[in-house]
Amino acid sequence: MSESGSSRIQSAPPTPSAKRVVIATTSASTAGTIPVFLLGATAPFVRAELNLSQAQLGITVSCFWLTMALGGIAGGRMSQRLGATRATRIGVGASMFAMAGAALAPHWLVLAAFMALAGVANSLTQPAVDLALFAGVSRKRLSMAFGIKQTALPGAALVSGLVVPLLASSVGWRPAFLVGIVVAIPAMVLMPHLVYRHVDSAGRASDANKRLAGIAGFAFAFAIAMMAVSATGAFYVESAVSHGITPEVAGLFLAAGSACGIVGRFVFAWKLGVIQRPLVAASTIMMIGGCGVLCFAFLTAGWPLLLVTMVALGAGWGWNGLLTFAVVTIFPEAPARASGYIVLGAAAGGVVGPTAFGLIAQNLGFSVGWAAASCCFLVSATILLLAPRWRKGAEAHAHSG
Repeated sequence: MSESGSSRIQSAPPTPSAKRVVIATTSASTAGTIPVFLLGATAPFVRAELNLSQAQLGITVSCFWLTMALGGIAGGRMSQRLGATRATRIGVGASMFAMAGAALAPHWLVLAAFMALAGVANSLTQPAVDLALFAGVSRKRLSMAFGIKQTALPGAALVSGLVVPLLASSVGWRPAFLVGIVVAIPAMVLMPHLVYRHVDSAGRASDANKRLAGIAGFAFAFAIAMMAVSATGAFYVESAVSHGITPEVAGLFLAAGSACGIVGRFVFAWKLGVIQRPLVAASTIMMIGGCGVLCFAFLTAGWPLLLVTMVALGAGWGWNGLLTFAVVTIFPEAPARASGYIVLGAAAGGVVGPTAFGLIAQNLGFSVGWAAASCCFLVSATILLLAPRWRKGAEAHAHSG
């Protein structure tokens, strides 16, 4: 791809098997994100038992994204220093502990605290799994591997949506968090020892620092788009229920949309990650997602809502895999650190998104909230088109300093 220039990715040979690495990293990435989606999918049951308002639910969800944002850059640095294997196991283990605590939470503030812990864990897990892919998968198969790994977020939403009719509606929301612990087990068992080989000289480290100066535009684009993504995961079921759809049906609609997001992330990253202008492709996909989300303001029930949900989540969540792969491969000198900045941007959007959406929905209604979410996608897509120009300017300034 043209954005990555002539930089050469140096990684360890793909042994042990790349399949094992991909399975382990996908499990780890899913385990890192699933706590917040389990909370969003089971929100009607959580609110009823713990007496949460919509604003308090938004705050609780935002605790996850806030701590993830605060830990993003540090998590990238720690992953680069600890190595992919050790960092992944620490992050996943912390996520498992947080989900166990959430399942036992007696008050919404306790639940919020465990969401905060889960966010910290995810800020370490996501850069670690990106580093693991660079270390354990050949360059030829890297876009496909990233596509599979990036299905974790919609995969977490899919599992969470299915939990509602299959578990939460019959035995309650607390056992649902135990499902997340089960999802994390393959990561703990299968993650092999991996070493990312890169030049560690003073000159190369300095060059990496200067090139990373240009990542701010990409992180900003992630932040704006993730405001809409996180709000959708947190409030889709609530919005549908407010218009008369049962929680079970709303959960199934969310699961169907999430399945489209899974396919979108995989196909977009695999097939579009090798084209000349992947950033333009990601921007276009964002715009389609924004148009789909806008339809949530007008379509409130039945098959039309299901079809729009599939398009909105397929594109609105599908861009992430392509964009993550494109950005991380632009900065091959320190992929975990670059991923850490992406985590910062994505999580910062996740902090603002649910809280802002919750306040808007509580005061102005869900329709206004969905219109605002649509605008976030469109603004992010525009920023993304300008990001390469910002990167070149930032790198030129860094090299002249």
